Amino acid sequence: MRQVAIWAYRAAGAGLAIALMEALAQFAEEPVVRIPFVTSIVLTLALPESEPAQPYALIAGHLLSTLAGLVALWCLGPGTTAAAVGVGLATLLMLAARALHPPAGIDGFLVPLLGLPSSWILNPVLCGAVMLAVYSRLWALGEKRLLHRRL
Repeated sequence: MRQVAIWAYRAAGAGLAIALMEALAQFAEEPVVRIPFVTSIVLTLALPESEPAQPYALIAGHLLSTLAGLVALWCLGPGTTAAAVGVGLATLLMLAARALHPPAGIDGFLVPLLGLPSSWILNPVLCGAVMLAVYSRLWALGEKRLLHRRL
């Protein structure tokens, strides 16, 4: 029963985070399909203790992957070839920096595929990654306070 309660709490956190992401995207007049955080939300909320869900991996992974996508875009122009190169380079950079956050690979894909501007690295990537890191840490603290005391 305890494990089910933990799963339910984490699932509720993920659902709330998605709703917040959608609201922020709408406020910024940004198509939600271009916001690269859905799988990051699932990972950081469902498995908060895992190494890829830690704030360093989350933030650095998204920044490095976006940088990889920008390099691929600048070298190859927009398109599917650049997107494939962007993901490969993103993987290399995350591994080298010991900041593996697999969901961040989407940045290395979206940036060259869609020809996104270099400002993308600041907003939504850096802003979104920092907000998600703070949110997921606070949600995990809430889990410890609410669930572990009562169960």
